[in-house]
This record gives sequence, structure tokens and C-alpha cells, in this order.
Amino acid sequence: MRLLGDQATVRLKQLGYSIQMTAEAKREAEWWLRARAQALNRRVGLLAGWGVLWPSAGVAELVPLELPAAGRGEVSVEVLSSAVSPGTERAQFLRLPSAVVVFPHRPGYSAAGVVVSVGAGVSHVAPGDAVAVSGANHASIATVPAQFVYPLPAGADTAAASLVHLGIICGQGVRRAGVVPGQPACVVGAGLIGALAQRLALAAGASEVSVIARSRSKQRVVEAGGASELLVTGEDDERIASLAAPVVIEATGDPEGLSVAVSAAGPGARVALLGSPRGVTSDLGADALREKGLTVVGAHVNTLVAEGGRAGVDMRAREAEGFLELVAAGRVQVADLLERSVDPREAGAFYRELATSRELTGARFDWTLLPERERFTHGRLWRLPDVSGRGVEAEGEPLGGRRRSAAAQEDPFAGAAGMTRFGMLGCGDIAVANAAAVAAAPNAQLVACFDPVASLAQDLASTYGAEAAPSAEALMEREDVDAVFISVPHHLHAPLALEAAARGCHIVVEKPLANSLESGQQIVAAAERAGVRLSVCFPHRYQPEVLAARRAIEAGALGEFAGAHVTLFEDKPPSYWVGGPSGRAHSDWRASREKAGGGTLIMNMPHYIDLIRHLSGADPEDVAAVTARADSDSEVEDSVSMSLRYGNGALASLFSCTAMRGASSVELRLWGSDGQVRLEPAGRIYTLRAVDGVRTSRWQPLGSSPPIAIRAAYVSRFATALAEERPPEVGGEDGLVVQAVMEAAYRSDESGRRVRPADLLAEVRAPSA
Repeated sequence: MRLLGDQATVRLKQLGYSIQMTAEAKREAEWWLRARAQALNRRVGLLAGWGVLWPSAGVAELVPLELPAAGRGEVSVEVLSSAVSPGTERAQFLRLPSAVVVFPHRPGYSAAGVVVSVGAGVSHVAPGDAVAVSGANHASIATVPAQFVYPLPAGADTAAASLVHLGIICGQGVRRAGVVPGQPACVVGAGLIGALAQRLALAAGASEVSVIARSRSKQRVVEAGGASELLVTGEDDERIASLAAPVVIEATGDPEGLSVAVSAAGPGARVALLGSPRGVTSDLGADALREKGLTVVGAHVNTLVAEGGRAGVDMRAREAEGFLELVAAGRVQVADLLERSVDPREAGAFYRELATSRELTGARFDWTLLPERERFTHGRLWRLPDVSGRGVEAEGEPLGGRRRSAAAQEDPFAGAAGMTRFGMLGCGDIAVANAAAVAAAPNAQLVACFDPVASLAQDLASTYGAEAAPSAEALMEREDVDAVFISVPHHLHAPLALEAAARGCHIVVEKPLANSLESGQQIVAAAERAGVRLSVCFPHRYQPEVLAARRAIEAGALGEFAGAHVTLFEDKPPSYWVGGPSGRAHSDWRASREKAGGGTLIMNMPHYIDLIRHLSGADPEDVAAVTARADSDSEVEDSVSMSLRYGNGALASLFSCTAMRGASSVELRLWGSDGQVRLEPAGRIYTLRAVDGVRTSRWQPLGSSPPIAIRAAYVSRFATALAEERPPEVGGEDGLVVQAVMEAAYRSDESGRRVRPADLLAEVRAPSA
């Protein structure tokens, strides 16, 4: 049976799956087919796990991995630790000169773990043995030729043993350099290869080892390895030239490393080159080579095969076993060289850091940090690939099915307590939604309604089993009204809230808090004086996508908050300005700057300003804004462009236009140093950090849950807070801060300068003269 990888999409459609694949998902499907073709051709089973992939230069992610189990002369290993050589992998990751790799590329070449299966003809290891592996990629599973698998001696640590391939490189280099017991040596380079070479030279009997580097950033590592001194090029050139070392090991991979090695070498010295320079060596120091009579030894690890062939000995195995014995016996310490243990799920973040930082000596991927059930499993040949949440948009159910997200599983009314009886003040458009929310909440009840238009109050009351009150005062005087829900034009928020507070009613105000910052502060102060609870209706906090995003952000998915973006496009018809969205109640208040407080900014943007605050945990330091009116006769803006600047340098951009003919769309996203979340349209998340339930380095849905009654969830949570005698989750202060941001935007528009919301809050909170 032969299945070609480039036929993945065709073959999957033949199997009855209609999908639209991204390039990433198509690649995974191709690998899925290739693994099965190889397993069938070799008549072996499949192993499944995860592996690090560089899909292109400068990009890393963790991807699902399937490969054939061990065949003849092979060993399959569950990898527990794989070592990172920062210099080599940085050069390859960035595609630097002479670091030739083909992308997509699977990095890594040194690991340790436990044997899970062996093929025919393999006798030196058995399932369950702890082993080191040369040539294994950064992955939780590996199937490699048996000659690259080495049993661990008693006392060997798995993490330390994962350096085995680097131990082979350095061990054969020290041997070929001809280190003589009792004589000094010099190592050029203080990276991982240089540090290992230094320690192995001392273990081989060198009386002392000098180390030469470009900086003193590795001083601690050099001293811990027992070096006699650390010399820095450009600072200690005279001392370097006076070393006259009989043996010099060049371990930098730097094109200029050879000239430094020649300078440090004494007459008749041997200079061993551990690898190939990453670039063109401009100065070979040919004159000094001749004058000093130096012998230059090529000690590239790939020459071991030829050397072993001549000697009839497996030289790789000999070097590996020698290194592992030294480590197990404690004669060579390496634990401090593995400075970082990296969660494989954070491979993307790790390599981004590695690309710009040269401070790290060594690191390892700790594969035990993956859930055991995902780290290693036996694959099934006929199981279709599960690419859900992995860059695939499916028609219907995705391949393999999709687990319901945490957001989808959450009960919006979980933990509901008490029973709050509401009176509805105002029975127009938004009151219909608010009354339905009260009725849907399991711990809330609508008992009374009032509106100056009596028929509106009677309609709402009869719908939800409440009574129509003859006046606002009468409603607030009722003994069975615990809280009022203010759903009136903006300029009436403050008068009604102040009266409700004076009568001891708890208060919920439909957004915004008020038509001005001053009025908003009056409401907050009145509630505090009266000892009643105050909340502003920001129900979008309870959207399943927002709940999932907040949990992910709190777990570190975004890293440091860096910015946010909102665009809102609507086409509000002329009827909106006199009758609202439904025409239920007629009034001119929406078109009045004095009554409404403004246009699209105060009407439409409060929810988004609150969500940015809620998710980022940050308040802007200053605001710049401009507004515009398509209708020159209108008092309020129908377009606003805002720029918010935060103390840590983050920026947010918010743009709203409600005169966009034929348009209706919203976009909301936040991002940080390590990820991004998009709430609208269609919640999705991308992160470099290991967060439960989220795959790193790949866009994924935030959850495919059915819509919930977010206003009912908001009401229920408010009622629960009252029953538990604690502040509500959305407090008056939240509404006031949002009001201050909007006030700053309006003042910026008028003045042409950036305005600080904190200064405006200080103004309205200052005691009256």
C-alpha cells in the first residue's frame, strides 16, 4: 500500500470528510498519511506523541507526531529530556550563514528516556531500560538505529544523560586534541560545547584550563567548571597571546575563532577544531601557524564513522559510554549547564527568546511536563487524524471530533444564591432585555415596573407577572423591591439613582453609568453614603468566549499586555434617533448632546472599553480622540477614533462609526508579549505559553458553545453578591472608570491634546470648595 503525502487532501475527502485546510493542517495530514505508509511498508505499529517543529525560519511550535515503531535494528524510546545547544540551534533557527537546514525542520539531536520497543537483532537494550539517544529530535518519542542508543550506567541522571551527543562531540575533540595529563590546555568558547570541552579536558588530566570568550556573561559557568581563568577578546589580548598553551580546543563555530586559537597556542601546539565555522574565516593566521609550527586537527563528530571503520570499533558508542560513565561517577558535573527546563508547549516562546539572547549556556526540553496520556501512546493505523483546534475550519464536526471547551461546559447560573426582587425604572427598548434577564435568572424576580408612558410599564409588567407602579417614587417605596434596574435615558440615570440610594434600594444602572463624569461620581458617592450596592450593566463579561479568554489570560496566555483594537461599524437609520432600535418608545434624547452625553462613543463603546479593562487588568494613562458627524445638523458624533496609551507602553485603538452605510461588523482583539486573543468576530486565541486546554503556537477557537443569556447571568451574579453580602463583580467604580475614559476622549477632541482619565477622576472626587 502506497499513500503519497501530497495526496492528503484528496485522500481525506475520499474518506468522506469535507474540510477546508490551512497549510499547517494540510502538513499534519500529509505526515499522518506518510507515517501509516511507512508503518505498513515495514509491517510495524505506530507510536504517537508530540514534537517541536520549525515550519519556517524564526518560527517554532509543538505539533502532533506519529512515527513507525522499531523495526529491525531499531529502538523506540519515550523521551523524557532532550538537550538544546543554544549556539547551534540559534544559528539554524535564524538561518544564519553555514547553518544550513531545510524548512520545515525538526530540531534537536540529543536526548534520554526509556525504551518502549526494540526491533529484531537488537540485544544491548530492552523495553524499560533507561537510555541516552544520539540523533533524536526534540520530541516525546523517537525511533532511531540501535547503534545510537546507549544504556545508562547506574547513577546516571536522565537530564544529564540527554547531553550525550554533545558529550560525544566534546569527548572526541578532547581526545584528538591530545590533552596530556599534567599539562595546561585552553578552550576557545564558553558556550555549551566550550563548557563541556573545558570540563572533559580537566577530566582527561589537564593541570588547568584557560577559557577565552567574547564576554564575561558565562563567568559563573566557567568558574563552576574549574577553569583557571576567563579571558575576554578585546580586553585580554596580551594575556591570550602569552598563554602559549600546548593544546587549544576551538569550540565556538565563529569564523574568527581559529585566529584566536592560534594566538593562544604555544610553539608546536595542537589546535583542535570541534566543528565547522558558521561563516567565512577572513584571517586564518597562516603566518603564525607556520612560525609556531602548529598542528591543526579537524575534530568534527562526523569523522568518527571513518575513524571507527579503520579501527574496527564503534567510536561513537565508545565516546558516548565514556561520557556517560564520567557523568554517572560525578567526575564531570553538567547539571548547571542545563540552566533552563523548558515546557515543550512553550517551544515558540523559548526559541524567540533564544534568538535574541546569548546569555543562556544550555537548556533542555522536559517532556515529563506534558500529560502522560499525550506524551506517548500507541497509534492506530486506521484512526483518522484529529486536527480540531489546529488550524482547520470544518463543515460540521471536525475530524476526530472536538472536545467541548471549558466555556461551553460552564453553567452561567452555577452558585446562584438568594432571591433579589427588582423594580424596573423605565420600560423602553433596553428595559425589555433587562426584564427578560431578571425573569431568566434563577435568583431574581421582577415585581414592579414604572415608565412615564403607562402602557409601556403595563405591557412589561403583564409579560413577567409584575405590577405597574403609578410613579418612580411609589415603586421605590415598595417593601418587596430590593433593587432597582435603571433603564432610562442617560440624563435620568443620576436623579433616579440618587433617589433610589436615599430610599435604601440597591442599584443596577444600564450602561453608561451617567451622561457625564460628574453625574457618575454623584451616583457612586450616593451609593457609598447610603450603604447600598451599585452595579453598571456590563453583561458581555459573561460571554463564554470572554470567560474562556479571561481564564487563559490569567494563566499567562498573553504575557505582558501590549495592546487592543476595536472597530465597530453600524448603519443607524434615521428612525433610530427618534424611536430607538425597535420604535417601542419615542423620544429625541439620543440625538441630544446634553441628554445622551454624546453619540456613538457613549452609546456603543462602553462595553468594549470595559472588556479591555476587564481582560487586560490595565487602565489607560492618557487618551487622544477625534470625533466626526456625517449629519452636520446632529448634536452628537456618529464617528470616533480613540488612542489609549498605558503605563507599560501598551497602546489601544478604538474606532466606531454608526453612519457606515450597509455595514454591521465588530472586531475586538487584545494582544501581549506572548499571545493574542480575538473576541469578535468568532472568539479565537493564539499563545506561545502553556495554558491548559489551549494548544500553543496555533490559532484555536475559544470554544464552540451555544449562546447563553449573558444579561441573565449578569443579573444572577449581582443577586448572588447581595445574598452573600459582598460587592458585586461589576461595581460602580468600574462604570466610573469607563466614564472617565470617555470623558477624556471628549475633552481630547475639544482641546486637541491627550487627556489623563486619572486627572479627571481626581477633579470630580475633590471636595467642593
